[in-house]
Amino acid sequence: MTKLYVLTGGPGTGKSSIILALEQLGEYVMREAAEDYIKLRQAHGQKTPWTEPDFQDRILDLQLQREARIPKDAKRAFLDRGIHDGLAYAQKGTQTYDRILTEAQKARYDTVFLIGMLDSTETTETRRECHEEAALLGQQLAHIYQEHGYEMIALKAGTLQERVARILKHAARYSY
Repeated sequence: MTKLYVLTGGPGTGKSSIILALEQLGEYVMREAAEDYIKLRQAHGQKTPWTEPDFQDRILDLQLQREARIPKDAKRAFLDRGIHDGLAYAQKGTQTYDRILTEAQKARYDTVFLIGMLDSTETTETRRECHEEAALLGQQLAHIYQEHGYEMIALKAGTLQERVARILKHAARYSY
């Protein structure tokens, strides 16, 4: 059975860079659904796709689709965000939030890495949160995963190589 390792944390912490580095090392990875969807919609002329009423539903659909495509024979897979991440972005009390919550309760990840904040957060066309907002989102994500029974492995700031090495060391320890 494939071991699933989620990388979560606030925007701009280096998750995507870690995922790319893992992919270059031959690991199976799943890129962030939200970032890819935002880029796609922006390429079609929608500058602010996050304002669309069904935005979080579309992110969830893409996340579920991608997770379902993880090869069953893969030893392990590293995911740039898990389903639970959507709970930090959806509004409580909405159908969308309830749908994400239902899917999050079904999901089972082997390990969740909380990627620590870097010294600064650069805003881009796809990442609009400032450093303070990103830090708050990181705290909220840690709380969400802990609420769902996950022990977080905190990955502090460091070089890309140090972070990747720590993740792989942990994954090797639990590859049974």
